Amino acid sequence: MEFDRLMKKEERFHGAVRIVRVLYALLGIAVAVGGALRHSSYSLLLGLSTLLLIPALFLVRRLFHFAGGWQIELYIYLFAALGWSLGGAAEWYESVPYFDKLVHTLSGVFVSMLSLVLFRMVERARPIPEQGKAAACLFMLFASMAVAGVFELCEFALAPLVGRDLQHVLDTGVTDTMGDMFVCLCGTLVSVALLLRSFRGKHEPLSDAANAFALQNGGRMA
Repeated sequence: MEFDRLMKKEERFHGAVRIVRVLYALLGIAVAVGGALRHSSYSLLLGLSTLLLIPALFLVRRLFHFAGGWQIELYIYLFAALGWSLGGAAEWYESVPYFDKLVHTLSGVFVSMLSLVLFRMVERARPIPEQGKAAACLFMLFASMAVAGVFELCEFALAPLVGRDLQHVLDTGVTDTMGDMFVCLCGTLVSVALLLRSFRGKHEPLSDAANAFALQNGGRMA
């Protein structure tokens, strides 16, 4: 019954995606034209770049052989329209008060949904009702906050290139904070590399410490 309900809902969203896809493209073109009329190369180029999302989603489907997912695709277009087309290309982040806070709030919801998709796929060998509820919640929490941090790092690094100080670095001096996040990212990447090494049967302190604690507190070896 649950499967049938979800599939019927997916089919309804399939038709909606076709309409939203066209509206999304028209919005990107409108923003680009507006940038050209204002002699803003930033809005012109960024507005045109939003159109790349359409073939990108098509390629992802083909490369990974994804079926359906029309609800996910519709939400992707809606979020991209707010954050990319309006917030970035149309410069609403700078001209509309608190618009960036609205988009960042919605990003938490959006990324949490995508992280749940990833969790379900990683755990696909187990039926959805049997997948760990606590693990799913923690996975969503950590994944969403990690994406938020990476987004801020990218925004900070790209500011000198695009000429938009969205983080108000010059006003508030957050350079030290962003630097701390960059070096934390480096440490995290090193830890991921060590974990991958442990999967190949190599022993190193990080995974040994974590594995020992887990085994002593209710864990078990596969």
